[in-house]
Amino acid sequence: MDNIDLASLNYLAIIVGVIINQALGAAWYGALGKPWMAEVGFTQEDLEAMKGTARQWYPYVVAIVGALIFTTGLAVLIQGMASDNVLCGLILGLIASVGFIATSYATTYSFEGRSVKLFLINSGYPVISYSIIGVLLSVWQ
Repeated sequence: MDNIDLASLNYLAIIVGVIINQALGAAWYGALGKPWMAEVGFTQEDLEAMKGTARQWYPYVVAIVGALIFTTGLAVLIQGMASDNVLCGLILGLIASVGFIATSYATTYSFEGRSVKLFLINSGYPVISYSIIGVLLSVWQ
């Protein structure tokens, strides 16, 4: 833990990571929006009813704050592990996203009786996103 120095984190890389996360999320759910909506029981009318309400913008605020926290945590992990190359960044991104996010989703989804399809849609995005961000944070220090 002697390697952790919050002052020396590359905060610009963290912000770029959050932007990558949000852009990938937009592309991911843009492409998989219809199956995702079917799995969670949303209709186009439901989305229309959310327009102009906090329900329309609030999830984006939560997503951005969550991405900022996770990306900062990943940066600390990468710094602590002295990761400075593509492969290490990819592996640490995979370990963090699969180990913390996908496994948490799997547990919750199994108790809630949610489908494997929804699990793959919702966990696939952070696994891909944080693997890419792990590479970014490892090589841009």
